Amino acid sequence: MNAHDLYIEAARRGLRLEPEGEFLAVRPKGKCPPDFAETLRQNKAELLDWLSSPTCPGWQTVPPDGLPLLKLEPCPTPIDQARIFGFLIRQTGDKPGMLTAWLVRRENAYYCGPGGKWNCGSISYAAARDAACWQLNRSEQDVWDFLATFDGGAESNNEHTA
Repeated sequence: MNAHDLYIEAARRGLRLEPEGEFLAVRPKGKCPPDFAETLRQNKAELLDWLSSPTCPGWQTVPPDGLPLLKLEPCPTPIDQARIFGFLIRQTGDKPGMLTAWLVRRENAYYCGPGGKWNCGSISYAAARDAACWQLNRSEQDVWDFLATFDGGAESNNEHTA
């Protein structure tokens, strides 16, 4: 298991991993099974490095207009697509604003560029995915897994790690 997989497994078990200097904090304290605690100890350096990666730009931040467009049509599972859309709708309130304007410009850029032959859902998803990945400073797969931890579901995690 890599650091990302261990983080997801910890979340699945109801645990939170946090760097505390040179230590790896596992919360709630005393709730980590001994076998999993040993796995975390063996991977402590990798986990601390991963958890200490550059912070993400954050909630409601607007990505730069020059973000590169991806050329391949996205094909997320319906549940991962819904999670990405939900994440952006919660930020925008489905109302006009700077982030909404960026998403519309991004959809247009895909439509006039590499997504010209994609369906509208793929174009909308690509724009939302780009914003979420930029805001969270994570890959598409990592964003899917991260958002899955908030709805208590591991459905998409199982599909990607089986």
